[in-house]
Amino acid sequence: MENRLRPHPYLLRRGVGAAIAFFVPAFGVLYFLTIPDGPWAAVLVAQVIIVAGFAWAIIAYVRLGVWVTVDTIAERGFFGITRRYNAAQLGPIVLVSTYHGGWVETVPQLFVCDPAGRQLIRLRGQFWSRETMQTITSTLDVPLTEIDHPVSTSELHAMYPGLLYWFERRPVVAALIFTGVLVIGCALIYRVLVALGTTF
Repeated sequence: MENRLRPHPYLLRRGVGAAIAFFVPAFGVLYFLTIPDGPWAAVLVAQVIIVAGFAWAIIAYVRLGVWVTVDTIAERGFFGITRRYNAAQLGPIVLVSTYHGGWVETVPQLFVCDPAGRQLIRLRGQFWSRETMQTITSTLDVPLTEIDHPVSTSELHAMYPGLLYWFERRPVVAALIFTGVLVIGCALIYRVLVALGTTF
């Protein structure tokens, strides 16, 4: 029998509430400033795009899931891509608590690995409950390594190099790339606003 596991449901409620609390007054102000003699049509187009994107995000979150049997596990990610692995592709499971937001708060993380120790599926405590992780460990017939003390990201990388994403392994490089993308994006937005006749 295949069990379907879902992420925390309250995250969706919080996301919808935060979006409404932010976008309703923001667009209200924009319409107030632009409807008399400004580019209100551009605001309307932006609103339609944002609402459509947010609706897609809600649908994508609802469709998220992990399906697990004794010898298979599958994950449908946020972008709708489903990855399925059978017994021959599975190695050990690593269950560990890592520090989050400083050196006080910790969150559980579960890594389903291939036989070489590389990450196949990752469940983070911010999105998945410990009960969900325990369901996976008790269902899959693979070895389990449970680290009984919290570790930092660098310690986890030292113990299991194949578990973390590249930007976690190289945070400085990731920060530089993010900064560059942000600067380029702001420059493009500025040029578009200037082209539309907006003055500063």
